[in-house]
Amino acid sequence: MRHARRRGRRWGMRKYLDISLTMVVTTVLTAAMLWPLEAPPPAPEGSDKLIHFIAFAALAFPLARTGRFGLIPVLIGASAFGGLIELIQPTFNRSAELSDWVADTFGVLIGLGLGLAYRRVRQHRS
Repeated sequence: MRHARRRGRRWGMRKYLDISLTMVVTTVLTAAMLWPLEAPPPAPEGSDKLIHFIAFAALAFPLARTGRFGLIPVLIGASAFGGLIELIQPTFNRSAELSDWVADTFGVLIGLGLGLAYRRVRQHRS
């Protein structure tokens, strides 16, 4: 009984940490994607799409890992967040690109898949 209670507390703490991590990633993404630039930094053509992909996978992973929120709300919320960022970027001297939003959405899908895979592995180990 005591072991089950302790495991339940650890699981609750993980959920809290995952939600906190998601909030930190969201804040960093917002600042990074809305920071005004005089000119884009030098980088290989299309590398910004990879950055969008990785960033949004990192955004979706913790929430998919906990299973606290449904996958569809996380998919819609994170994808809408990426779209909203793209829509308001021109007011911060940044360009809005549909391809960035597509990379964001694919990143969310992969983050969800990785989070689900992680959760399944953890459940089989318990």
